[in-house]
Amino acid sequence: MPRFRPYSSVLTALLPFTAALLLLPALSSAQVNTEKLRRSEDARGFAFTTGVSLGLTRGNSEFVSVAGDLRVDYMQEKHVHFAVLDYSFKESSKGKIANKGFFHLRTIWDVSASLAVEAFGQVEFNEFLSLSNRDLLGGGVRWNAVRMTNEESESLLELYLGIGAMYEHEEYDTSPENVRLDRARSTNYLTLQWTPSDIAAGSVIAYLQPLITNPEDLRVIAEAAMEWKITGGLHFNVRTSWRYHSRPMTDVKRYDLEITNGIRLTLP
Repeated sequence: MPRFRPYSSVLTALLPFTAALLLLPALSSAQVNTEKLRRSEDARGFAFTTGVSLGLTRGNSEFVSVAGDLRVDYMQEKHVHFAVLDYSFKESSKGKIANKGFFHLRTIWDVSASLAVEAFGQVEFNEFLSLSNRDLLGGGVRWNAVRMTNEESESLLELYLGIGAMYEHEEYDTSPENVRLDRARSTNYLTLQWTPSDIAAGSVIAYLQPLITNPEDLRVIAEAAMEWKITGGLHFNVRTSWRYHSRPMTDVKRYDLEITNGIRLTLP
């Protein structure tokens, strides 16, 4: 297993990943990026994470925003289970800008040190894509293809590859009549996790989700994120995400680009 000497400077260590954050939009539908929901900690037992944000803008632009999330993890030696609830709402003087949410449940079983089997379910809605309900049920395998550690045997760089399939039930509020779809998609991903120090961590994630019966109907997610520990269980993060759907259900753009930052609190 490759072993690397810890970086002498956190700033030096952050430079390559900062470049990746800035370049991702140039390199690179409504689906939730569930790979980012995983916890990297190896602790056992229950863990709780929550976050909330409130925004109010007045002047040339006027809007109010509310966002919150809650998750519960239960980690065992060879099994990981977690549930996540997430909601966001934004409204301007001209009306609502965003109203979306999801609930995600996942279980992961370790088969070996580098291979795991996982199963998941999800419920989601997004008013501005006319998506009144999406139900997902699926599973797959996850391979830890690369793992590099420092001199203390702590994880420095990890690369994961995943392949699976999911059943998708969707309901859209469209004119002149509502649309209901029941389809199967392949879900495949690549995840790069980087931990240069005890106070910083980052990830790059890419998802490909083609329709099994028609691969030209393709969903793509690409995301880069960086997180810094402030104190205790309090963290600050910056995230850039790009989402694409080759055949959206309604008359909307095929892609969405979003850059966000926030605070995460983890207990214990």
